[in-house]
Amino acid sequence: MERRKQLRLLPLVPCLLTCLLAGTASAQGIYFIPDFGAPQASHLQLNGATLGSWNSQIVLRLTDGGAGLESHTAYYNVAQSVSKGFTTYFAFQMHSTMNCCAPGDGFSFIVQNATATDGTQGATGSGIRAVGSEDGGEGYSGINNSLAVEFDTFEDSWDPTSNHIAVQTCGGNLSLFNSPVHLPGSYTIGNNHNVTSCLLSSGAINSHIAQLGPTCSGSSCMDGAVHQVVVEYDAPPTNQQQGTLEVFLDPTFYPYSHIPISGSQPVISVPYNIVYTLANPVGLNLSNTGQLFIGFGGSQPATGNMSGPSGGTAIDILAWEYTTHGPSQITHKIPDGEVEDDFVFGAHQFAVTYPMGFMNNDRIDMTVRATPWNQQTFFTERLMGSGFTNENCLIYLGTGGNCIVYTVTCSKDGVLHDCPPEDEDDIASCSKFYLPGQVSNLQTDFLKADPNGSNNWCSFWNGFNPLQDPVVSGKGRGFSDIVATASPMGRGMQCMPETLEETTQRLEQQMSLSSSTNFCPAIPPSH
Repeated sequence: MERRKQLRLLPLVPCLLTCLLAGTASAQGIYFIPDFGAPQASHLQLNGATLGSWNSQIVLRLTDGGAGLESHTAYYNVAQSVSKGFTTYFAFQMHSTMNCCAPGDGFSFIVQNATATDGTQGATGSGIRAVGSEDGGEGYSGINNSLAVEFDTFEDSWDPTSNHIAVQTCGGNLSLFNSPVHLPGSYTIGNNHNVTSCLLSSGAINSHIAQLGPTCSGSSCMDGAVHQVVVEYDAPPTNQQQGTLEVFLDPTFYPYSHIPISGSQPVISVPYNIVYTLANPVGLNLSNTGQLFIGFGGSQPATGNMSGPSGGTAIDILAWEYTTHGPSQITHKIPDGEVEDDFVFGAHQFAVTYPMGFMNNDRIDMTVRATPWNQQTFFTERLMGSGFTNENCLIYLGTGGNCIVYTVTCSKDGVLHDCPPEDEDDIASCSKFYLPGQVSNLQTDFLKADPNGSNNWCSFWNGFNPLQDPVVSGKGRGFSDIVATASPMGRGMQCMPETLEETTQRLEQQMSLSSSTNFCPAIPPSH
């Protein structure tokens, strides 16, 4: 209980994005913090699930706790990159049980590229409309080409206990359908009397965990606790066949982040490679762009079913964040001046603000591509031999242990186009991220390399807010490769020398950072 008090959900960052799939990268990270009231909610494909209210929060409600059978899903309708790895965080609560004394069924985190579902089980749809079977299916049973991490609170005949977490997949063979069965033998779901186990491996289930759902005693049930989960998939290292899939339940997080501290013990840790091959049948068949749909499913039993007195429970996802470990990009129209453009990549974000008076009359699009870099590789290939050999890129949490380089380009009607310039150094850029430790205000830098891909770096650093969610910001005239760095010697060679007045203004802005709640606090208050 004390640990849970120390954890909190981060404040909402505004997100005004129009998504465009491009190349092999996902078009938008997922960020529903502190709840599902974000503008991104328009990207949710709700298949029976709803957006509800609980404890003054807007939540993703998978089941409503009524007396009837239910099975619902919700997916983010922009496919996400998975092959290079990912980190996802979510918080959930199961509550409002109407019937004693074995509420269920539970819910699942689902990764899928479903081409079909098993109608004999009662599953329906495909792709972002795929819904698994009712009564024990937890939203995913009967969906092909899927991976599910289930949080089960009801003991069906195929379950070892009534409270467990398990990883389920029957792989990327499109003729096979996922199931919640963990035990040997054949079981009946719907009208299919031959449903067999899809447990990923013997180590992919754990019953020695905290109570996931409501606690019942006598004729009454108490609401379940709020739980926080991180699912992390690390892709296979070079020349290795297997990566690692880990599930953390209520870990201790790095301060102000959703990332478990180093040394945290997962409740499940198993070898896994998410890419299907004949030699790796438990992997998934990816789309041509290496992307899959990500979401949640939940189900509840009917009152008085064959297993005894039972009933549904309201299952709410309270918050959700998803970050790919691979390259990702976002494209949308540049807004007019003084409107902050937020490019949300999950656990890290980038923003651009043009100054007062700018009008995008030419309707130019801006694309920001986020590319993960190994820190040592980045130093060797991008900084060594430059004027910034005393610096190195900051590792962002949630990225698989990488730094992030943002590459900014513009286009008009799908054709490359110069980004709108400004005569003065008035275009504000910034990056928001999680860090594993404190970095002082005087030990950061924000670098640009012009042209993109070169090592012609200069500093356009304009400020750093080290409190809570770190934000490093800069101001300049144009765009290129942009990276946040640790700089023991302070700001490096400037892109444009500051006047005394500009230095004074910047320092005054820095003095007010601790009280600012803006994403880019170094932008003048008129923003």
